[in-house]
Amino acid sequence: MALADLTVSADNDGPWVAGGTGTYTLSVSADLAHAQSDKLVTLTHTLPMGLTPTAADGDGWSCAISGHRVVCLSSRTVAPGQSYPPVTVTVQVGRHVTGATESITALSVAGTEANTTNNTFASAVHIDPATR
Repeated sequence: MALADLTVSADNDGPWVAGGTGTYTLSVSADLAHAQSDKLVTLTHTLPMGLTPTAADGDGWSCAISGHRVVCLSSRTVAPGQSYPPVTVTVQVGRHVTGATESITALSVAGTEANTTNNTFASAVHIDPATR
């Protein structure tokens, strides 16, 4: 039985400003050299203290927010070389948060996957002080 190989990545629209908002875009793609993905996929985006998720959605994804974590599920079938629709996560930046910060995005697949070394991604963003 051929297995799928999914890769996760995350991007953001930073730099951000303390007290403002920002957006992450989470992506999951299926490797061209492996089978289609047709299992339940769980995408977890964990934010550091000072960043609070306020919304999360993506076509075909069911997302929930709990504290500093966003969890999204999809059971869509994705062909090799194709991608799941992106998930957009909107965050509120704490008023006193400045400097570099990093979030972690991870995916897991129900069942077995060909390669799990590409299932975690760290996304750094710089937060500028609020102007007074």
